[in-house]
Amino acid sequence: MTALLLFCGLPLGFARYSNRNESREADKEVDRYLTLVQGRDRAGADAMLCGGDDTSAVQLPGMNQPNWHLPLVESFTIVNTWDWSSVTDGHGRGYQVRLVFADRSTAKVELAVEVIADDPCIATEIPF
Repeated sequence: MTALLLFCGLPLGFARYSNRNESREADKEVDRYLTLVQGRDRAGADAMLCGGDDTSAVQLPGMNQPNWHLPLVESFTIVNTWDWSSVTDGHGRGYQVRLVFADRSTAKVELAVEVIADDPCIATEIPF
């Protein structure tokens, strides 16, 4: 009986640990990305993007105006997280983030961290 419990329990425990560790890595990745956006480090933020078809852009009010630029981000707060999985896109973690701008206006955006070959990347760009 003990051997059966170990045989079944060990893989489940490892899978749970692996999932938690991957979530922590995704959390660090999105925090680092948002810090780069806040610091207006375009090169650093762009280097974290998945690229190609794996990257989409956040839509913010006024973005369709010709001279639009992202207002200075004063702070950000992760409001909600969820895990996602897709047959075609692999898996990752989603984030709902509240951005507070220097003029005290706010915006809620959804970001995604995608895991490609065990390497997390940002799948949702905040253009600035």
